[in-house]
Amino acid sequence: MSAYVEALASSRAAGQQEPDFAARVAETQRRVFQVAYGVLGDAAEAEEVAQETFLKAYRRFASLREPAKFRAWVARIALRLALNRRRGRQRRLVRDTAWHETRPAAAPAADRLFLDRVRAEVERLPEKLRAVLLLSAVEGMDAAEVAAALDIPAGTVRSRLHVARKRLLEALR
Repeated sequence: MSAYVEALASSRAAGQQEPDFAARVAETQRRVFQVAYGVLGDAAEAEEVAQETFLKAYRRFASLREPAKFRAWVARIALRLALNRRRGRQRRLVRDTAWHETRPAAAPAADRLFLDRVRAEVERLPEKLRAVLLLSAVEGMDAAEVAAALDIPAGTVRSRLHVARKRLLEALR
């Protein structure tokens, strides 16, 4: 995560940095990485998304109306950037592999098959259900944190989470 740390240092030297931005980055760094990793499933890509998130947050920090909501704000930025990256990765995969026939991979262990199936079923969920499920179940955020991150009411979070779990269970039967 050195890119945004370097950006912070250079801007601090120039006297442009808000004094509490670095502290806020330190507080939210792990959460931002976890959100990105939950969506992407790849540590290197999650690291890149985390860097991009903090650079974007730094550039827009002055326009943040409610500094108390910084954590939710950067989580939402990370979620959107990770979703965009995943969509781009899927488009590239289709484009790059469409010209040749792929060979089936060796059969993984039963646990891996189940995890792959769960991941595939989660991917089939509509975006609004998948986002709530990933933030809640994978990232361990409570309904209030998910609501703040997605800018929706907490009741809607609980409702979408219920529907997502129900659909997932039905699909896995």
